[in-house]
Amino acid sequence: MPPTFSLVINAGGQSRRMGQDKALLTVPTSGQPLLHHIIQRLRHLPIEQLIVVSNHLTVAPFELPVTFVPDAYPGAGALGGIATGLQLCKAWGIFVACDMPLVNPRVFQFLCELANEQNAEGGDQWEAVVPHIDGYAQPLHALYQRRVLPAIQKRLAAGELRAASFLDDVRVRWVSETELRPIDPDFHSFFNANTPKEWTAAIRWLENEV
Repeated sequence: MPPTFSLVINAGGQSRRMGQDKALLTVPTSGQPLLHHIIQRLRHLPIEQLIVVSNHLTVAPFELPVTFVPDAYPGAGALGGIATGLQLCKAWGIFVACDMPLVNPRVFQFLCELANEQNAEGGDQWEAVVPHIDGYAQPLHALYQRRVLPAIQKRLAAGELRAASFLDDVRVRWVSETELRPIDPDFHSFFNANTPKEWTAAIRWLENEV
């Protein structure tokens, strides 16, 4: 049976470099807040529930039922956000940061297909499906099984807050640039808009999509 997916959007950051809440930036091409825009781009994935990790967001209703959950690990950064979201996942979680305006649903569909791979006993082959772009893991553009939560909590308890720290402790299907380039040649799906300059670049790319 195909796995059940939850879409988890981490909107718990403080947006210091942007100077305003990134999740609520207005996307000119749609007039929607960035958080809505990301959900709209990924809405056709096999999603059973939508989870937004945030301590303060107030936004208009979504087409999908949404659960807003405060960060259970304040001060623990993205790793704490991943752990918070996983606590509500039934099986697999599709994790994405709220500052990725160019997320590509075809990329995530490919990652979901990899999550379906089974071992010889008919169980899950992988516990995490993580792209590796430009020499770096992409932990907030990745898929995780709920069972990796103890590994994350162990790292948090040890004060190891690097978002990718727990990946050494679980079965990871690393996804290479070579595999992803036919789907997203410029890897725009992984672009983070952290500053006004990066947001301007993202808007320009979005306008070219229309």
